[in-house]
Amino acid sequence: MKKLKKLTNHPGIFFRDFLNKKYPVTNGEQLVIEEHEALLIENDLKLSSFESNINKTKFPVDVVFTWVDNSDPNWQDKYQNCIKEISYEGLYNNDIARFNNHNELYYSIYSVKKFMPWVRNIYIVTDNQLPTWLNNDNNDNIFIINHTEIIEHQYLPTFNSHVIEANLHKIPNLSENFIYFNDDVFVARPLSKEHFFRPNGIASIFLSGKTLNAMKKKGVMTPTLFASFNSINLLNRHYDIYLDRPLVHTYVPLKKSMYQLAWKLYEHEINCFLSNQLRSNDDLNMATFLIPWLTYCEGKAVSTREICYYFNIRSADAPAKYTKLLRNNGIGKQPHSFCANDFNSTHNIINYQENLISTLRKYYQI
Repeated sequence: MKKLKKLTNHPGIFFRDFLNKKYPVTNGEQLVIEEHEALLIENDLKLSSFESNINKTKFPVDVVFTWVDNSDPNWQDKYQNCIKEISYEGLYNNDIARFNNHNELYYSIYSVKKFMPWVRNIYIVTDNQLPTWLNNDNNDNIFIINHTEIIEHQYLPTFNSHVIEANLHKIPNLSENFIYFNDDVFVARPLSKEHFFRPNGIASIFLSGKTLNAMKKKGVMTPTLFASFNSINLLNRHYDIYLDRPLVHTYVPLKKSMYQLAWKLYEHEINCFLSNQLRSNDDLNMATFLIPWLTYCEGKAVSTREICYYFNIRSADAPAKYTKLLRNNGIGKQPHSFCANDFNSTHNIINYQENLISTLRKYYQI
């Protein structure tokens, strides 16, 4: 009777509630229902607080960014020479959107400093570039790492993020435990070290609700998807485990010792793809797949909840995501993170750059 009355008096609300129950809204790749997000995060925070004082040694954790400024004339010259000489098959591998700089790095680092003050050092890995806003004021723990410091000369210049990520463990003075960021990933709320690494050193692995084989069946075989299957083939040589899950598009907790193990086990296969200056179908995606899963196989990582809003800033869905992020930020129901991805230049929503920056400024009250 109540439902009939609701249908009669408020048909819009009736159908809204009916559809929400039948097709609940999920914002992230772990498929957490929107109305459950805040409660689950609150519970996770309580659990992590139980562990917060266990490890008195307080081991350091660093953050590593990879970044490029595609407006740099020197970078443009090198890139144009590269794409003239070589051509790799691979969906989106040469899309300029992958290199576009919207000044996201400033806001991403701001989010780390604001919500993860326990981070020791922040490293920015780049091709001899320097963010225009970077100075010594309140940035004494930010260090620029040139590609030449971690990648062998014969593989440079490179425009392949998989190649750069394969060498992150070579950063001088990098801590054993570190968190890898792309510059389009933003911390959305205060996060403890325990969200990434337990006091006993166990790392978090943020598994996606997607499956690789389902993505393959859709026919959208990107170089990154190929790189995941290539990585699985290597892992299956040493571990009896069925892998079919990518990671959530967000930050990735990593261990330097697991990088060293991967290079020991798969040095030949890694060296074979390092000469790919653009993403290729025979790459390995080490930072975002092989190393996290190797860490898991070695018993040094556990699956952890990560509510990350993921969207393409050029898509029609982006404005709705911005509205939701700002609303949830205002009422204390923020996700853990959000990824404002830019990967397909064929989508061009009007003012997509301005909308992104405006949202970031409002979100962080800058």
